[in-house]
Order: sequence, then structure tokens, then C-alpha cells
Amino acid sequence: MANKLLLCISVNGATAARWKGGRLHDVEVFANDETGIAGFRDYAAVSAGTPAFMIVDAVEEDYRFETLPHASGSDRAQMVERKLRQYYRSSPYCAASLIGRDGAKRRDDRFLFSALTNPEIVTPWLTALVETSLPVGGIYLLPMVMSGLIDATHSKSDNLLLVAAHPAGIRLTFFREGAFRLSRLSRGDATQSRAIIDEISNTRLYLHALRAATLDEPVTVVLLDHADRLGEATKLIGEDNPSLHCTRLGRGDIATRLKLDPILIETSPATIYMQLLGATVPENNLASATVTADYKRYQSRRQLFAASAIAAAIGIAWSGFNLFQQFLISDETAAAAQRTARINADYQEATKQFPAAPTTADNLKRATELAETLRASAITPERFLQVISRALAPSPEIALVELSWQNSTTEFDTGAVTAGSGRAPPKPPASGAVTTGARKQSGLIAGQVRDFKGDFRRAITAINALAERLRADPGVETVRIVQLPLNASPTLTLSGNTADNPAQAGAAEFKLILVLKQPS
Repeated sequence: MANKLLLCISVNGATAARWKGGRLHDVEVFANDETGIAGFRDYAAVSAGTPAFMIVDAVEEDYRFETLPHASGSDRAQMVERKLRQYYRSSPYCAASLIGRDGAKRRDDRFLFSALTNPEIVTPWLTALVETSLPVGGIYLLPMVMSGLIDATHSKSDNLLLVAAHPAGIRLTFFREGAFRLSRLSRGDATQSRAIIDEISNTRLYLHALRAATLDEPVTVVLLDHADRLGEATKLIGEDNPSLHCTRLGRGDIATRLKLDPILIETSPATIYMQLLGATVPENNLASATVTADYKRYQSRRQLFAASAIAAAIGIAWSGFNLFQQFLISDETAAAAQRTARINADYQEATKQFPAAPTTADNLKRATELAETLRASAITPERFLQVISRALAPSPEIALVELSWQNSTTEFDTGAVTAGSGRAPPKPPASGAVTTGARKQSGLIAGQVRDFKGDFRRAITAINALAERLRADPGVETVRIVQLPLNASPTLTLSGNTADNPAQAGAAEFKLILVLKQPS
């Protein structure tokens, strides 16, 4: 919990304490005069920069319950502000808190308006805080802090009346179903049992007049006996009114349930409420925005410091993680280097037993790389043979006799093929071969039409059909017929004896030149 300076003010003086580590420290009491205020100023100067929170225990207090039309946002804020100025025009210390919704059909908002009607009680103490540079976080009426005592009483009653004897008088605070309904500070003698009983009766009458509780309803009265002197009053309250169930919390009980040092309670009963304020800050803050401006800046600085600390912690954690990763990588690198050195040593030891190599390791490496390059770039006649195979499949009467293949920048040379032939070949290009520039697959297909029986027309038709199927293949660039069983050129003269033609033996020979396209 953050450190605070806590102050409880009454007409008799003030009690101050420092809140550190969830406990009260350095409790001191100051009289309501110039000497006391000066002493408090010196006391507060030690805690300069620490936020201060004030409790006011005074008769000059006012509480109103008001139902307003349901609204939200700025509309609600403006409506509440008008009501506060209407009720408490002369006091700057007022507040409103939303306590719920009405059960009627309109579901109006229910508010508790509270105010300190005598600002002069707070002024000298507030001035001392401002002069010592302590930001004021809030000003609260004492009954708003007392709600924290409900759990400490262990009471399950719907109607609870807390009665406490203070130096300023008798404080009576009524809670219905755990919610605040009424509080009043009487000037009666807090040491007299009869005065306490009379004030309880007056409070019940007042509650009946306000329709907050009837006179017949059972009420649990809890006496906060910080001085351990109200034992007799506890007995008399139960005897006077059977509808009142009275219990007493002595100094030891209060100290145990609030985890408070009994010596502090003996120093001042205000420490009871200061302990509650240190643990939980209530909603009804009477301080205006002008009073709490320094505290808002204080909160902003703390939030900025907290954000900076979180960012720094994240940065340090990330840097530590990176450093840890660097150490791991360094260890892994060192381990890898050791394994490599060990493997190299084992390899060197093993190679000592190898026979002498015919050449150096570099030459073997270059030879292997060259072989791999040749293997990867080698061209085989596989695609050439696939094209021929697809074209021959529909013509079983044609048989291959000779097949030649090359991968070169020039087409297959037909001069050597036709040199020994008795027939006149087609005229080749002037150079004797067609130059293509890029390497292409080309070759000679020599075959025969079987079971010929002298039918030249049928043989030539089968050969032309084969050539057309080859041209239709998407991988073929050109197909040229360089030899047919019969030269049908009209420029030649007929001569000779047909009986001497070898084709009569039952086969008609032909030759084709096939050029493939470059693969894409």
C-alpha cells in the first residue's frame, strides 16, 4: 500500500498518523490552537510530497437522500452539480454518490448528498498541508469511513446502530441492511451511561420520524468502548428497551478485529477510523477539484514512474534473455568446434591407413565435379526415339532398317546416305547441311514397307502417312523424305526392266530426315 498521511479533525483538535506498510505509525495529537497547528505543520513537513487524507468529525454535517431522473454521462453530472449548489451553496465541501436505482417503474437514480456545513473547521489544517507541499487526496466525513466497521462487528442484523464515545461527543451512526442511513454527533457527556441511553432513544425517534425504522423494529446496538468504560451502559440499554440488542466492543476487541495496536487506540480513538481510511478510501470525497489538483498530478507522476519501471523491467528481462541465449549459442558453438576437431582427428588417423592415391585429392574432386556436370548436361536420344515410336505405332507394316541420331548445330547430313544409292536424291542446300545456330536433335530413319508385292501406290501412301504423323507431333520441327521406293518425278525418263527392281522381292525401302524442336 502507498504511504499516506492521515488526519482526523474535530473541534477539539486533530490526530495525525503516517500510514506505512498497511499500519499506522507516529501517531500524534494536536490541539485546535495556534500552537497545535504550528506543531502539526512541523509534523507534516517531514512527509513533504506524501498525499494526505482527512477525516472530519463535527456536528456541522448534513446528509440528504434524493431521487433524480435516471441519466448518465455529462447530463447526470450537471444535474447532480445543480442539486449540490442548491443544497450547499455556502460550503465548498460537499459530495454526491449514487447508491442505486429506485424500485418504481421509472427506475430513477438514488443519490446520497453529504456536506460539511462549517468549512472553518478544516481551513487551518488544510492550509498547513498546502504550506508543507502535501497533496490532498480527499476529505471525508467520519460516518462515511465507519461503514468499514460493519464487518468488524460480526453483526447479521438488518438494523445496526454504532455508538461511539468521542472527545467531541457521542457519535451515533445507523446502517440498514449494510447501507448508511443516518449519523449524528451529540454534545452529550460521553462518559455518562444515562447520556448515551438518552441519545440512543432520541436517535430512534428521529429514525421513526424519517421513516427509516419504526420504534417496534429490533435494532442491534454496538458500543465502541475504546476506553473500556461502557460496561454499565451495555446492561442498562438492554433493560430499558427489549427491542434493542446491545453488544460492546472493548479496546482489545476493536484492536484485534481491525489489526490495530491497542496503545494507538489509547492514544486517540480517532486511530480506529484512521485505520479504516488507510485500508480503504470511501467514495464520498468532499474535496473539490481545486483542492485535489496537486494529488491528481501526484497520481499522474506515480503512474508515469510505474509505467517507466515496467518498461525498464521488461527491457532488463529481455536483455537477460538475449544474454542467456548468447551464452547457449556460445556453448553450442564451442561444443560443435570440439566435435569437428575430434572428427577431423579421427579422419586423419583413418586416412593414414589408405593406399596411395593415383593423383591428388583436388584432381579427384575436379574430375568428379566434371563427371557430374557432364552427366547433368548430357543429351540422350530418348526423346527422339519416343517421337519415332509414337509415329510407327499405327503402321505395323513399316519396319525400321536403320536409325541414325545426332545432337548438333547442323541437321543430319544426307550426302553420305544417298551417295551409294542408284536413285537421284533431293537437292540439298548449297553448303551440304542446314545450319540452325543452336543444337538440335536430328537423325535418319531408314525403313521398308513389308509385304510389298510391287504395289508402289500403297507403299508410298504408307510412307507419306508416317511422315505426316511425325510432322503432327508437337516436338517435331521438320520432316523430309529423302528416298522413296519409286521416284515419281516427272522430269525423269523411264528406262530399265521392272523385273530387276529389288522391290519386287517383297519390300519397299524409304528414308526420312527428322529434326526435333529445342525443348522449352
